[in-house]
Amino acid sequence: MRIALLVAFGMAGTLARYWLQGFLQQRTGSTFPTGTLAVNLLGCFVLGGIAQYALAHLSIPGDWRVGITVGFIGSFTTFSTFIFEMARMAEDGEWLRSCIYLVSSVAGGLIAVLLGMRIGERI
Repeated sequence: MRIALLVAFGMAGTLARYWLQGFLQQRTGSTFPTGTLAVNLLGCFVLGGIAQYALAHLSIPGDWRVGITVGFIGSFTTFSTFIFEMARMAEDGEWLRSCIYLVSSVAGGLIAVLLGMRIGERI
């Protein structure tokens, strides 16, 4: 059951990431990886909210918890893409943009997780 849920949620997370990342990147028309940043911050927020809500209010069976967090959120967020894009910026001599991306992703991710946790405990 766990493997089936991982596959199903993983597929859904991958498709959601592909759509949202591409949509946002196209809408901004920027060379800055806005789509990847938004997907990573949203993934942090959702994971924080789901984790906190589940801890405080309900018991999600282990297989489902793994499917949602590892399957969906794990395939939705894009850490390897984030690192690759940051490295490309640095390689192209865009050190300031690379550093802005690093700081906004890490600090934004931390804030998003904490915000998601706060909302999760209030629901």
